[in-house]
Amino acid sequence: ESNQAQSQLNSEYSRRTSFIQQEMMRIEPARLKAFEGREPALKSYEFFLETSRRMRPHTLSLKEEELLNGIVPSMVDWPAELYQKSLDRTNWAKVHTPAGDLDVWKNQGGLANSPDREVREASFTRIHEGYRSSRDLHAFALTKLIRARNQVSRLRHYRDSPAETYFGIYLTSNQVKGLYEKLAQQADFNKRYQRLRAERIRKIAGLPEVKVWDLSVIPPGEERPRFDIVEAAQVVKEALAPFGTEYSRELSALLDPANGRLDIAGGDNRIPGAFAWGFPGSQTSFFYSFTYEGFYDDMVASLAHESGHAVQFQLMAGSHVKPVYADGPPYFTESFAMFNELLVGDYLYRHAPEGFRKTYFLEQFLGTAIRVFSITRAASLEQSVYKGVETGKLKGPDELDALTKKLGSRFSIWFDQQDELKDEWMTIHHFFDNPMYYVNYVFANFLAIKYFEMYQRDPKSFVPRYIAMVRNGYDSPPAEILRKFLGLDLQDPKLVSDAFSVLDDRIKALETAYAK
Repeated sequence: ESNQAQSQLNSEYSRRTSFIQQEMMRIEPARLKAFEGREPALKSYEFFLETSRRMRPHTLSLKEEELLNGIVPSMVDWPAELYQKSLDRTNWAKVHTPAGDLDVWKNQGGLANSPDREVREASFTRIHEGYRSSRDLHAFALTKLIRARNQVSRLRHYRDSPAETYFGIYLTSNQVKGLYEKLAQQADFNKRYQRLRAERIRKIAGLPEVKVWDLSVIPPGEERPRFDIVEAAQVVKEALAPFGTEYSRELSALLDPANGRLDIAGGDNRIPGAFAWGFPGSQTSFFYSFTYEGFYDDMVASLAHESGHAVQFQLMAGSHVKPVYADGPPYFTESFAMFNELLVGDYLYRHAPEGFRKTYFLEQFLGTAIRVFSITRAASLEQSVYKGVETGKLKGPDELDALTKKLGSRFSIWFDQQDELKDEWMTIHHFFDNPMYYVNYVFANFLAIKYFEMYQRDPKSFVPRYIAMVRNGYDSPPAEILRKFLGLDLQDPKLVSDAFSVLDDRIKALETAYAK
């Protein structure tokens, strides 16, 4: 009901404010200069007005815009609602463990990290069985969503929905496809890491063959590190302390349970995933998680990541960023959050005692950094699904399975070994509730690794420039912001080489640790 009310409100707001865009995009630069002469404060809105003029080729008449804004929610919202309803109605299996029978949907972290191989295998198998029980509905929802989004984009004179998405974040289809292909060509780097981990697990567990559900195995007699929320908050605060007093103050306020800004208790009827939300100047940001089980991913991929978003909201508010500049290309925001993950993972690795914990945290750091391949795989898959639906080649779950397996095998060793992984197209909720978002994760992952490389090389110079960029907002095109604050060129091919130099050094460190 809340989602529906929000969608209706957004639709009504867009319909009633359509005329503003119509007027702004007609203001020519010479006329704007004349206005600024009479009202100098208008100069700060130049970029905002420039973005309006940029939308001229894709803006319809006022009546058409009002009509389209009124009907789009009814065209594109229902597939995500159907997807969520099918998940809610799925009869998720339970797996017997020493702690009792655990639901494979609600206890994914605990089951995946179980020391009992039979528990891990049963959990992996049965959660995929749950997804597949509604695969026809998932395919129906996804293909209908894609057709609707492509149709709306064409009405606004884009080639398709992906092209509209890329235009909105100052990228082109050729840029995006080019990066995906460059990464696919480097997939052997990822497969090298996967084989290294698999061989290590085979030796320490004495397994004849390592399966995908064995990837969480740790040496016998060791205990997997877990952190309650108080411990996790302390680690995150210490790891990010180099960002300075202002950042630390906002982070501490977010993580203090007395402030009621952490929604982490599991339960029924909770949306999957984790997120942070806020808006500069209007309210305090908060953090939400489907559940918190205390594993590395709960602390790093959820808490540290989403804290990055939440603190950015607060820093922009403190810098009095204008509301029109409080939102921009999501890959910027995601790069800040992913950089947090790398810093927290690196902090745990550097501060761990020699032995199992140090090796474990190095494995986890690498898993976080090298996921650029799994993210690119997902983004490339979504892009290919849009093309396949549009051309009529993808009509149902069988075709979606085949495409997923084909692309997956290019990036990973596991897709050829584990048939269930072809279900990935229906396990990524972003495909349904936040379409075409994964392109942001790809570019963000690269930027985060570049930030990490710059931070390691010269932290004193890097940190103040980086924090200034985080609090700045989005008052210029992305390329200009990166160049202004960090001297980075988003088109620089060295971004790729820098990423792999950082990862290669850490993989060598892991090989050394294993040799010991």
